[in-house]
Amino acid sequence: MVALVGIYILIDLNAKTTLNMIQLYTKSFLYYSKYINNDSEGFIMDEIKTGTTTIGMIYKDGVVLAADKKVSEGNIALATFEKIDKLSDSMGITMAGSVADVQALIKIMQSEIALYEVRSGTRMKTKAAVGLFATILFNNRMGLIGSAFIVGGYDTKPELYILDTAGSKIPDKYTSIGSGSVISLGVMEAEYKDNMTEEEAIKLAHKSIAASTRRDVFTGNGIDIVIVDKKGYRKLTEADMSKILSK
Repeated sequence: MVALVGIYILIDLNAKTTLNMIQLYTKSFLYYSKYINNDSEGFIMDEIKTGTTTIGMIYKDGVVLAADKKVSEGNIALATFEKIDKLSDSMGITMAGSVADVQALIKIMQSEIALYEVRSGTRMKTKAAVGLFATILFNNRMGLIGSAFIVGGYDTKPELYILDTAGSKIPDKYTSIGSGSVISLGVMEAEYKDNMTEEEAIKLAHKSIAASTRRDVFTGNGIDIVIVDKKGYRKLTEADMSKILSK
């Protein structure tokens, strides 16, 4: 994907306005991309490669979300970036793809969830939030939203979904997205088991991302881990992780 055009999107509680702006941006991008990639003009741009590794995993009492911190664009690597975000007190999300796209889409979802909860006086269920998110992605499937997501939540039980850029939503026990996902999935497939304890899940999540860090040049610069359970959403500190991993 060639990334040459930027846009500032004002995110508010009116998701329709924001999506119209994204669609306008997409049409402009597609037109410009066709122009710059026209062989007859003698002006061809190489694809800019990006990468990351994020995972999600269900354990006995909740969901673990984990991600590396490196942001890359071609041969340029930025220091750190948080790839796990809070959707609500009972939901978290990891991301892979264009930073602009994921930031805009997550802001939309946070706003829609907050608006629903204010209007209804009840908490939005994970399945409902994932359905709404999938619809937003599906309605823009012909556009240029280059992103994938993992959503983990806890209502009466832990739930985990992977969403792609076309709006597909697939429930799973564990999954991974990004350039290092094949490596991290290999670790999880070998060691994942049902009804793991929280400590076991954290150790496996860390091991999976660490394996991608060693073998995928676009993954690295540290690991973030988030727990979502009946107590809510919480991010582990470095001290928390060190204590668990040292056991």
